[in-house]
Amino acid sequence: MGAQESTNPRSFNWTEPLSDDEASRIVFSQPGEMIDDGDWYLDATSPNRGPVLALEGEFVPMQGVYVRRSKNGEELWARLTLAASGKL
Repeated sequence: MGAQESTNPRSFNWTEPLSDDEASRIVFSQPGEMIDDGDWYLDATSPNRGPVLALEGEFVPMQGVYVRRSKNGEELWARLTLAASGKL
């Protein structure tokens, strides 16, 4: 089983304010996955960093759990950034 299939959104405390529907729709990026230049991501294990702009050649580190803007849609992304910053 890959990391994406085994990642439970509720294992991250910052997702608690999200509805069950929102949490179930979160798409996590696999370790080793390249991130498109200019895409935004949240580090699910360190959400206090806030949204991070990916630069050329960035990838998800081997023990990383990232949530990419491009894979989650604008509406969900907005909710995720609010939850990560403690504003929900």
